[in-house]
Amino acid sequence: MKTLKKNWKNNEFSRCYLFFGAEAYLIRDYEAALMKALLPEGAEMMNHDIFEEKRATAASIMDAAETLPFLSDKRLVTVKNSEFFQKGGRKEEGERLKEFLADIPETTCILFIEEKVEKTNGLYKSVVKHGQAVEFKKPTEKDLAVWIKKICRENGVEMTAGVLNLFLQTVDHDMENIKGELMKLIAYKNEEKVIRSEDIRAVCTVSLEARVFDLVKAVADKHPEKAVQIYRTLLSMKESPFMVLSLITRQFRFILETKLLSESGHTNESIAAKLEIRDFAVKEYLRQGKRMSAEGWKQAMKDCLQTDLDIKLGKAQEETAVELLILKYSG
Repeated sequence: MKTLKKNWKNNEFSRCYLFFGAEAYLIRDYEAALMKALLPEGAEMMNHDIFEEKRATAASIMDAAETLPFLSDKRLVTVKNSEFFQKGGRKEEGERLKEFLADIPETTCILFIEEKVEKTNGLYKSVVKHGQAVEFKKPTEKDLAVWIKKICRENGVEMTAGVLNLFLQTVDHDMENIKGELMKLIAYKNEEKVIRSEDIRAVCTVSLEARVFDLVKAVADKHPEKAVQIYRTLLSMKESPFMVLSLITRQFRFILETKLLSESGHTNESIAAKLEIRDFAVKEYLRQGKRMSAEGWKQAMKDCLQTDLDIKLGKAQEETAVELLILKYSG
């Protein structure tokens, strides 16, 4: 992935690409970079075909790919969310493209963009053979920190490691949201050079996940008043008790899994990679995990599932049932 933009600057292009993965922001960034490198400014309208979902058929894609570019050396054919690369999707339609990828005209580049792919899929293997398949995973905490510091430098501001950590704990974790919140901070600071903790508290939108993270922290630390206060604040913000309950269940599961993995000899770094969570979250989950035995956390998860079932069966009122669960494990 790191060499793609460098290759494009040198006018080196593959005949086809597949961009896939969970980080939509990076995919859009590389999609825009490919189009900018491939097509001269002003030539996009006549030399860029886009096929999305069911509009993407093998016949229409091949027809577009075989069309000569107009006042340009290249044309780009973008295929989004086709489901050609998934079991139970439109795999059969995608199969018709396998052989065609070996004979894409030199003047054409095909870009597939998918959220999920099956790497055993025949079309996937054909892309790998005749072009490049690039997976855009959620960046690690270290990668995000480097990226955030780069944006800060470009805008003439800085933040310490501790403030950066607080920022990541506060905002939603997708890169587009992170950049939006960071630009809000930079605008708020105006001509001041240093972003501080109080700036984050004043400006940034606290994510639902961060609020539930604090709620579960209060539960584990046996602070029922604080835990209930956070829960009622979420309800006042029109958050669904079901959503809060599902996130509490998820947090309990992470606490249990980090505890078990740590006890089996895994490092914090390997736990973060295995569970796909942030480094600071691993440290906090391990601290919280000490409040109960593994059996205790398993029972907490069972109680979450039972609460969910009782609500769905009409045996309990949802707001009250979730609050009673919170009180049980924070009291």
